Amino acid sequence: MASSNGLSVAIAVLLGCASHVGYVGAASGREPTPGYPEAVIQWGVQRGETCDDIAKVLYGSSSHVGLIQRYNRVACGPGATLAEGLTLVLPAEVTSIPDAKIRSMRPDVRARPAGGAWSPATPGMPLLANSSVNTLDEGRADIEFVDRTRVLLAPNTLVVIHGTASRTRVSKTPPAAVELSDGEVKAALAALRGQTVDVTSGGGRVSASSRDTVVQRRGERTTVAVFDGKADVTSGGLSVVVPKDHGTRFVGRAPPARPRPLPPRPEWTSAEVATIALAPAGLGVLSASWKPAPQAAGYRIEVARDPELNDLVVREEVKPDVVSFRAEKMPAGAYFLRVRVIDREEYLGVGAVRRFHLVAARAAGGVAPSAGEITANPYGIVELTPSPALELAIDGGPFGPVPERVDLLQRAPRELRLRERGGAASGAVMSLPVRYTTVGAAIQASRAADGAALEARVELEGLEGIDVAQRVAPRLIAHLPGGVRSAALAGGGRGGALTARIPLPPEATRPGEPLRVRLDVADGRGGVLGTREVDLPAAEAASPGATAPAPPALPVLGAYLPMLPVSAVADVLWLGPTPPAVVAAGAAASRAGDGWVAAGQVRASGAIGPLGLDVALRSNPAGGGEAAGSAGWLGARLRVVRLGRSAFELSPTLRLGVPLSDAGPPARVEPGVALGGAAGRLTWVVNAGARIRAADGEGSAAGDGSAAGGAGGGELVAPPAQGFLVAGGTADAAPWLRLHGALDLHLVHRDGGANDVLGALSAGAEAGGALFGALSVRVSPWRGAGEGPVTAQIAVGLREAPP
Repeated sequence: MASSNGLSVAIAVLLGCASHVGYVGAASGREPTPGYPEAVIQWGVQRGETCDDIAKVLYGSSSHVGLIQRYNRVACGPGATLAEGLTLVLPAEVTSIPDAKIRSMRPDVRARPAGGAWSPATPGMPLLANSSVNTLDEGRADIEFVDRTRVLLAPNTLVVIHGTASRTRVSKTPPAAVELSDGEVKAALAALRGQTVDVTSGGGRVSASSRDTVVQRRGERTTVAVFDGKADVTSGGLSVVVPKDHGTRFVGRAPPARPRPLPPRPEWTSAEVATIALAPAGLGVLSASWKPAPQAAGYRIEVARDPELNDLVVREEVKPDVVSFRAEKMPAGAYFLRVRVIDREEYLGVGAVRRFHLVAARAAGGVAPSAGEITANPYGIVELTPSPALELAIDGGPFGPVPERVDLLQRAPRELRLRERGGAASGAVMSLPVRYTTVGAAIQASRAADGAALEARVELEGLEGIDVAQRVAPRLIAHLPGGVRSAALAGGGRGGALTARIPLPPEATRPGEPLRVRLDVADGRGGVLGTREVDLPAAEAASPGATAPAPPALPVLGAYLPMLPVSAVADVLWLGPTPPAVVAAGAAASRAGDGWVAAGQVRASGAIGPLGLDVALRSNPAGGGEAAGSAGWLGARLRVVRLGRSAFELSPTLRLGVPLSDAGPPARVEPGVALGGAAGRLTWVVNAGARIRAADGEGSAAGDGSAAGGAGGGELVAPPAQGFLVAGGTADAAPWLRLHGALDLHLVHRDGGANDVLGALSAGAEAGGALFGALSVRVSPWRGAGEGPVTAQIAVGLREAPP
């Protein structure tokens, strides 16, 4: 034995269990092996090895020989050798775990430990050796052993659990898993791998190498039916082998009868293998029928959630004249229906199985689907419960996974097709027609009180539960003289009517002429929901002296009175594309040279249609500093773009500057562009252009700039050329108060070839109504020689009342 044991130890070492050899009784710290409740190893049996040999090597003592039988159905008698080459699954160390557990159960199941009292059973309850489990009238139980074999108990069944690890080693026969006292059990292996499930009943024993063997005990009679694999049945000292689809029975300790064929499976009345149906509101119907079977004394009907029919939800035995089954209010999911014949000798027959798939479906915003079709609102959504076992196709499209939602508005399917996944070969497809409910619109219309518009009231029908604004997006379309006009229908809160107003063309507002108009209500895709022709009464003639209401004034872009610096370079006006109607007078003061200088000013601007005009006159300076002499500017701009209510405007500009005194700057030309826009209480304006000296003058503001201290000097000299950019915005803090700010930049080319970059920031406020006042301040961080850092301006004027 020593050599074979040494080889087994070597195998155990290679399998990662060497650390446990000779190590007994320590608490387990290893992670369980997947599929087992503890860490396990594999052991290859060598010639002549016994259970004692393996227990001594692995666990240090033959007293732990019971652990050999925990996952292996082997005989461990004294001196009994094991089959050479057998692979055993063994605990990695000495542990104590329950021999079985209640894997699942239905109500009315009780259990008791050895020598204990009965108590209600619960799923997951551990079962130790000699525990008893009893299913009552409505009870069923699924018992799983540590070796992953399973025994399923029918109603009114009593079994005793025998723990394999605690069995004595006297017998050479592996211990039975359960002892059946009364009722019915189903023995099932997790996989056929040379093992058996053993059940004792009366004086006999059933060893089933099977996934489905049913053992029934009624009084002293035990009946065995094998539907998979085979079973050895021993009683009265004799054994028989029962093959698949055969059965036997014995009474007490009498020998078993010769195996006989079981009743054949019943024949369905229809050829479908699988039935797919919708489950409206999550509840569906299972139904099937079969042909009467000869010699049938009854039928057993079972419905389960798994293909092995272990997770039963229905089990009934009916009389032979019942040949159909119907179950209502079944939750959505996959089901398996099995019907078996019970013959006159009470043998259970081979089952006929049919698959069912109930797909939960709900029509959001529409009528609930029925089992065989979908009736829904065309603007609704069909919500499905995806199933990995099924595939769906829309109309004639390809099959794919079942989606959670089918948007009827986007897809507009006429048919949904369902089949089992991979069911192309069988060709079994369930077709679900999609039928749409009717949607309509009731239209009422009249001429508005001012006669210039059509006002409509629309009530939509058949859209209960639909988000009309998002899903339908209805519009009113009016077919009018000169063309078609449309407007969105709005309102309709809490089921109320929708309304719309459409302006009428001039020819439809003439007094004395009635108007016939065709009105359509269409959805966002252009589908017509309703149409009607209405006769609008003639517009009323205007009363003598009545005038049409003036349209609301457009917003003014920019400031009414922007800063006009006392400078021959920076006196670029920041005006919008459309100048405001304003007349004003004021004065500006600035630090220039060694003192302060001030100059008066008069300004006016306005627009005639798209043409804007402006004029600005500045007086000769007064004070102790130096400044450019009196000058005047005349400007014009033509608005070429206006979007909406001045959301955007664009105008090319041209201004001409002329001297008004001998000390004034020479004539200059200023081409440019102005653009701007309004958004609520905010406006913005950008001016860009160039200023070109048209002629040389005399005095301090002309020539080579000697009065300013030489070439490249101060702001008294009008340079030959300069470019400028002025940008800023306004905000109406109140209807009578406008705040503004701007940045002006100048690229100056001076006599002598020098170039300067000048810039300043200005801010101001304008307050009042038609009579208003303005205050501005300009700060010059980037300034030329002779220009002061700060300029202030104050003015008062008259303007068109702000809108």
